Formats: sequence, C-alpha cells, structure tokens
Amino acid sequence: MSRKSRVGSFAVAGAVIGALLVPASSAVSAPTAHKSGAIINYLTTGKIQIAKKMTVPFQCAVNCNVVSTLKIKGPFVKGADTESGSLPAGVPAGHFIKPSGPLLKLLKASPGRYKVISHITATDPATGATDQIAHSFKLKR
Repeated sequence: MSRKSRVGSFAVAGAVIGALLVPASSAVSAPTAHKSGAIINYLTTGKIQIAKKMTVPFQCAVNCNVVSTLKIKGPFVKGADTESGSLPAGVPAGHFIKPSGPLLKLLKASPGRYKVISHITATDPATGATDQIAHSFKLKR
C-alpha cells in the first residue's frame, strides 16, 4: 500500500468527525461582523488556528434558522459536514470540525496547502427572507 493512499484514507475517514452549532463561549464580548449579509455575519474572516477543534464563528442579526456547510480542501482530503439549527438574535455561534490525528499532522506540516470553506444560509422565520454568505478560510499553525 502506498503512503499516499494510506494518508488519503485516514484523511477521508477522519476529515470531518463531528460538528455542531453550539454557542461560542470563547467569542469576544462585543463581536463585530466582518463579512456580512442582512441576516447572518461571520465574526472573523481571518485565518483559523489549526487545532483539534477548529471553529468558524458567526452570528445572526435576527432570530434565524441556519444551515452551515464546512469543507476542508487540500491534497489527499475530501470531506464536508453540514449542520442546521435555530439561533437567537445576537448570540455568537460556530460550526466546528475535529480533524483526525493523521489529518491534523498534514495540516500542521503545510498549512498553506489547505483551507476551510464555509457556506452558510440563514432564513428569518418571521419574514421568510433568506441570506447566504460564503468564505474560504486559510489556516495557521
């Protein structure tokens, strides 16, 4: 078995283990939107720290229903995760992924070769208005 296929199979199997829409307790006390839509906003568009748990933080301006998709793109990696849920207005939340051990080593060895792509669709249940935002996050050690 070649090294590439072994690393690739580990990366595919563990690329996106689990993700949840959870309140981001480590968010800044007064978050400001950087890349925004009318309903949903990213709290940061900077680089994401490579860690056992990588989070993409966002926030709704009004009560909304959210569908979030995260993808890790790079050599030997194909993986995506989709989560949905309801968020109250003004509460920071985040979609997170937990890369497996071999994938984490690949990410740390060459962070410039990988990126996390986020697509978020938010719907205001009161008005039915829909807002979509997307961003490609680079990684840092």
